[in-house]
Amino acid sequence: MKVFSKIFLALSLLIVVASCESTELDLLDNPNAVSPANAELDLFYNNIQLSFRNLVNDASGISAPAVRMVAMLSYSYNANYRPESGDGIWNNAYANLLPDLKAMSEIATKGNNLVHLGIAKIMEAYALMTLVDLFGDVPYTEALQGVAEPSPKADPAKDVYARALTLLNEAIAELGKTSTGRPGSDIYYAGSAAKYIKLANTLKLRYYVQTRLVDPAASKAGIDAIPAANLLADADDFQFAYGNNRVNPNSRHPYYNNCYETGGGTYMNNFYMWLLFGEKKVVDPRLRYYFYRPDTDTKNEDAFTLTCAQGALAPSHYPDFMPFCVASTTGYWGRDHGDGAGIPPDGLKRTCYGLYPGGGKFDADDAKSPGNNGTDGALGVGITPIFLGAWADFLRAEAVLTLGTAGDARALLESGVKRSIAKVLNFNASAVVASFKPSQADVDAYVAEVLSLYDAATTTDAKLDVVLREYQIATWGNALEMYNAYRRTGKPSVMQPTLELNPGDFPRSMFYPAVYVNRNAKAVQHDLKTQVFWDKNAPGFIK
Repeated sequence: MKVFSKIFLALSLLIVVASCESTELDLLDNPNAVSPANAELDLFYNNIQLSFRNLVNDASGISAPAVRMVAMLSYSYNANYRPESGDGIWNNAYANLLPDLKAMSEIATKGNNLVHLGIAKIMEAYALMTLVDLFGDVPYTEALQGVAEPSPKADPAKDVYARALTLLNEAIAELGKTSTGRPGSDIYYAGSAAKYIKLANTLKLRYYVQTRLVDPAASKAGIDAIPAANLLADADDFQFAYGNNRVNPNSRHPYYNNCYETGGGTYMNNFYMWLLFGEKKVVDPRLRYYFYRPDTDTKNEDAFTLTCAQGALAPSHYPDFMPFCVASTTGYWGRDHGDGAGIPPDGLKRTCYGLYPGGGKFDADDAKSPGNNGTDGALGVGITPIFLGAWADFLRAEAVLTLGTAGDARALLESGVKRSIAKVLNFNASAVVASFKPSQADVDAYVAEVLSLYDAATTTDAKLDVVLREYQIATWGNALEMYNAYRRTGKPSVMQPTLELNPGDFPRSMFYPAVYVNRNAKAVQHDLKTQVFWDKNAPGFIK
């Protein structure tokens, strides 16, 4: 409604100006004022912002079970990942996001709206890399032509990735110029060219780390050419912010919608919860923010509610320390990796998404049902973390250890952990129960524990393992980052096995979506063991 009001106002002003016939008025044009052209751009951009968010959420959702961030509810990878699994991502990218970005770019180029143009290039670059990360070779050069080319060919993934890097460099150049106007409504950075330039540089860092196995020398040179000051600061975190409106429209975080209406949301992964409270000698300060427990005691459950409760033994291929059945008897109630058993009546007992990032409840040991029609916690006021400044520290630490880039890997690890914890502990502060909030001493103890593990690691490979474990924890809310890192590094080396000893091939890429292979005459399906071009590791090296 605001956009249409602005269009009406702009058109009214144009009529008044046209009747004056004063050439002096041309000198008084405000480049940031709303014009019909700007309004048209903003109509595209409003939809683009939502489509882009959906791409990120869908990519995270399909990645999360593989990297043990949520439970995988199938005994094998082939049963869990089907061609239909990627339909939503594919449709959104090729029917909504990429066409809108193309249209906005064309209008922005004609009108010298360089901020819009720079944003479009960054988002296109991210979208292209995401499609490659998930599916490998994807249509690009022949895509988006409608009936003129109903079956676009798949371009080599390395070429699509290279195009993404070109787009990021072009975006930086465009954003550094004088622009006619800025987005009227920008959820991400309020039209700040400076922040988008930092984002583009950070995504370049991400690109070079991701492709380091393909061309180590180019990755090292590319990373060393990006000054740390040009990367995202904490105030520049790239994220989508949600509101608390329940209906018409529902503006709340998907995690909140998942659990806080009627309960019975997504099963958390037992192993991932255990990472925060049981793997180390010190409890992770983020634990009460990440997860909310409706039940804090699982010891009295029967086999009807918790099928493995009555003396069930862990599979023989599980290490002795590995959690099984539940993450703990204190109510961290999820499912093990690859548990395809039927769903018991545990909907109001299983652990929910917490305060961060989904705007749910902070866990203060109160053990209340989450199924209260959306009245609990922060009411869904959360974020989708797309790329956070803290994450760049972990990528830089990886680059130091694997490529020999400039920097101190230990200091970068410490910075990444501290920045991640600070973000979480300051998130929706009014929803936190003060008596349960971790103290600075708690934070310091955790950081010291991480650094002691790093110092105790005697090889570069072992140090990288510590870095990637902390990255796995810090990227809660965007599993694509960990899915990429796991395939790239094979770290963390300790992950919960599937319940079945032989679950089939780990998804080194996803099946091509059914909507693509069924409708495109040139499409040829591949299997889950097909590796993306930047994944040069041995077949079967991760499970």
